[in-house]
Amino acid sequence: QSRTNLCIDTSKGQFGPYAGQFFVGEFTQSKIGRVFLEKVDGEYQGACFPFLEGFPSAVMSLAFGEEGTLFAGMTNRGWSSIGGGSYGLQRIHWTGKTPFELLAMRAKPDGFELEFTREVDPAGAREVTNYHISSYTYPLHASYGGEEILTEPLEIRQAIVSKNGRRVRLVTGERRCYFVYELHYETIRSASGERPWHDRAYYTLNRVPSPETGG
Repeated sequence: QSRTNLCIDTSKGQFGPYAGQFFVGEFTQSKIGRVFLEKVDGEYQGACFPFLEGFPSAVMSLAFGEEGTLFAGMTNRGWSSIGGGSYGLQRIHWTGKTPFELLAMRAKPDGFELEFTREVDPAGAREVTNYHISSYTYPLHASYGGEEILTEPLEIRQAIVSKNGRRVRLVTGERRCYFVYELHYETIRSASGERPWHDRAYYTLNRVPSPETGG
């Protein structure tokens, strides 16, 4: 609802598998999101993922320490946030265990490629009914906020699992540029049967890669 400060994971693996990705604070929801970016035809685009929630106040500032931990500075400045505290400071460190979830979501000429942090169960990952994608946009106006509009489901025609079990290629129907694509994958499991830590992603598609550059 109200994104705040962002920072890049410069820990080189000390904070888990997210090196080079963005973390973004959120005021109203008192949480932190994660962002993967890629460049297509000279323009950046990419996906947002949930990361951590339940902070005691609005997350206003983020910074990585030299030891690879993430500091979250909080204050609601007297405004409304789910975390009711007036202020706070927390340090977040990686436990050493890699959670099972989407690491990256990439646009491809014929759909999307999903990269997971660990190997998926191939039987479930090949089932197209285990993924749900819809697209929508927002009204462009001067007032604050707005509901999703022009919502449409996206047909998923095929799900192809890579040899290493970490990537799934979703072949889809035709996509619309300048729309957000909301993906849900809550029934996908890891090779060891683990549920995903988070089960959704939001990709903003500005450009569809060409077959020559998108692979």
